[in-house]
Amino acid sequence: MSRAFFYRLIFAFFILVACAASPMRGVALAQEITVATWGGVYGEAMQEAIFKPFSRATGIGIRIHHHGSNYFPLMDGKAGWNVVDMERAPLTEGCAEGVFEKLDPELLLGKAASEDFLEGTLHPCGVGSMIWTQAVAFDATVFKGRPPQTLADFFDLNAFPGKRGLFAEAEGNLEIALMADGIPPSDVYDILRKPGGVDQALAVLDRVRAAAVFWRGGDEPEQFLNDGRVVMTTAYAARFLRPRQGARRPVKLMQSNQLWRATYWAIPSGQDRMVDAQRFVSFATDPERLVQLSARLWFGPARKSGFDAMPANIRDDLPTARRHFHDSLQIDSGFWAEFGPKIAPRFQAWRDG
Repeated sequence: MSRAFFYRLIFAFFILVACAASPMRGVALAQEITVATWGGVYGEAMQEAIFKPFSRATGIGIRIHHHGSNYFPLMDGKAGWNVVDMERAPLTEGCAEGVFEKLDPELLLGKAASEDFLEGTLHPCGVGSMIWTQAVAFDATVFKGRPPQTLADFFDLNAFPGKRGLFAEAEGNLEIALMADGIPPSDVYDILRKPGGVDQALAVLDRVRAAAVFWRGGDEPEQFLNDGRVVMTTAYAARFLRPRQGARRPVKLMQSNQLWRATYWAIPSGQDRMVDAQRFVSFATDPERLVQLSARLWFGPARKSGFDAMPANIRDDLPTARRHFHDSLQIDSGFWAEFGPKIAPRFQAWRDG
């Protein structure tokens, strides 16, 4: 027997011993769960802040599915997803239909967890992760001396002339119109449910109808401002808080009466990876994970302890900082599920008229 062959034999023996000494390690590394979430900048941030650290910590791989907000395969049981990152409206619908597991935050995250989440970020079938907001972005070169400060300014073409960007659907527009008309955030949906409430909102929107340019995709408001098509527009705030690529005009945000939504982690029912799915949700909503994700997205963390742990140079500018968030309004997905189909034709007629 040659010396080289003898050394190879000894090396192989030690490899076998190492594998035998830790049989579960090989099994763990072979495990995998499928997590459905959004792509783009959001998906990239999720990969670095949540997915890779989870796999390093647990040995469980992540198969990523970018759902693009298309939850239909999930609703008919064909998706095969173990965990889903989603918004409140489809979460509520799926929860009512038994598509998602009921979740107990105290069992998943500890007894004190419930009090740590901002109001509206826990759901019977979901645990909140990120908060993102709609604010007003404006061209800083146009309004140097007197920038807009309230939603009433957005609807005042005399004091603040120029084209306005508005979302092309009713949701969000009716809310900001009523708040611009002096309705407190807590009363907005009560007014919209009453006879004449939608008329009141449309009357406010009429003030800028002749100057309105409508957007659908989240990237369009920035493009409108870059191209000089509008001087002021409703927009997703985080797009202007994080570094902007290719910006041609300086933009500032007016964050009075923001609208906000949250993302939630949910676990589809009837699967065989329930323990791993629960383990992932616990990991993904840990304050430190939320800090890492928020710092990349400039969204607000759903947990108060996550916000408090943010670096000071980021924390005070987040949409959930008290100076921005104290007069905000959470979009009521229940209202839009109930009344949206009736309101949509009226809004479309207003928009196209």
